[in-house]
Amino acid sequence: MANMQPQANGSETQHVAEVAILRHKVEDLRSLIEVSIIINSANDLNELYKLVMDKAQSVMKAEASSIFLINEEKNVLEIPYAEGTVGDQIQNKIQLPLGEGIAGWVALHGKPDIIPDVSKDPRFNSKIDESTGFQTRSILATPLMVKDKIIGVAEVINRVDGRAFNEDDLELFSTFCRQVAMAIENARMYQIKMEKQRLEQQLEAAKTIQQSFLPQNFPDGPDKKFSVAGRSLPAVSIGGDFFDLVELDKNHIGIAVGDVTGKGIPAALYMARFVSDFRIYSRNHRDPLSVLKALNDILVERSRRGMFVTFQYGILNSTSGEFVYTNAGHIPFIRIDGQTHKIELLEGAKSIPLGILSEINLKEEKVKLKKGDVIVSITDGIIEAKNKIGELYSLERAIETLSENNKSVKEIIEYLLEDVQNFAINTEQYDDLTILALKWQ
Repeated sequence: MANMQPQANGSETQHVAEVAILRHKVEDLRSLIEVSIIINSANDLNELYKLVMDKAQSVMKAEASSIFLINEEKNVLEIPYAEGTVGDQIQNKIQLPLGEGIAGWVALHGKPDIIPDVSKDPRFNSKIDESTGFQTRSILATPLMVKDKIIGVAEVINRVDGRAFNEDDLELFSTFCRQVAMAIENARMYQIKMEKQRLEQQLEAAKTIQQSFLPQNFPDGPDKKFSVAGRSLPAVSIGGDFFDLVELDKNHIGIAVGDVTGKGIPAALYMARFVSDFRIYSRNHRDPLSVLKALNDILVERSRRGMFVTFQYGILNSTSGEFVYTNAGHIPFIRIDGQTHKIELLEGAKSIPLGILSEINLKEEKVKLKKGDVIVSITDGIIEAKNKIGELYSLERAIETLSENNKSVKEIIEYLLEDVQNFAINTEQYDDLTILALKWQ
């Protein structure tokens, strides 16, 4: 009996050790489940970093932890989050070239590593310790990978019990970091989605504001001596197309069409300011040439990022039928003969766009209209519309289409727009489709 007591004690000790190991594994499993819950609940990256690295530090019983993410443009590792006594001193302040330091080596090679004593590892970069006063003794580092792509590195530093990290720690931390990597990628995708939705909402609002700058009502002059109409169909991305009307007096009406270079919000803002300037100068000057000279001067003076505008402006004397016009780099005015339906491009008076050079050779031309003649102005969104095989609609086709319909200005506009849209059916519209028509009658 006496000989059996030590055996029982040894068996009991072994059983206690096994239970302790089992409990430890259960705790690890519970921690991983908690990480899964965090992953499914956090979409904000900064919140996610804090939650998962707090948990990493707790599970791994470490003094500090940090995340390094690869900046592909700069080919460096950046630290968006660090936990520990000096976390604030290095967070968003450190850039580490790939291959440099422990984290750089892990990111470059895609392999986890245990460094029991950093003082004996030549890869260890002591600059952070020197700048913060923190003392790194041991490191456990593992790559953050999503679908075989390395997006960064996670580290825990210094076990709180003073021991070095071991293989069991590495296995647990690697499992942990697989979930962390997926969580970061999901949060990134969520942020990109939200940013896209925000931009789409802003663009939709910008389109509405941009359209509000265009004339909503179209005059027909005294005794219906003329009729005028315009349409602008905005593209997916807002641009800088615009048209405008100016009733100078009961016998004179000005029509203007322009296209700001570029797309997006900068072009829309440029267009809005230009239209405001045009309305001011067209009231102060009664001839197209003076208006364009004044506009060019102010555009050159406040020129930004090389932006410019193609623009043409013409004034109809509704009593005599005289049409005076000038053109700064825009598609020429198109004259449709009211009797024969023949087309004439008013190619005179053309110069370079506004806003490029302070000295610009602007010219002014005149043409005498006949009763029933129509003046049409379009932007390059019309002639550069593409069909499914990449063919351009072209100015030639626009001219042919305009010659087929010489009824009311509204019908002329709708006929041309319908033909362009049928030509480019099932293709994305990349530029605004803008057309303005003036008929003397």
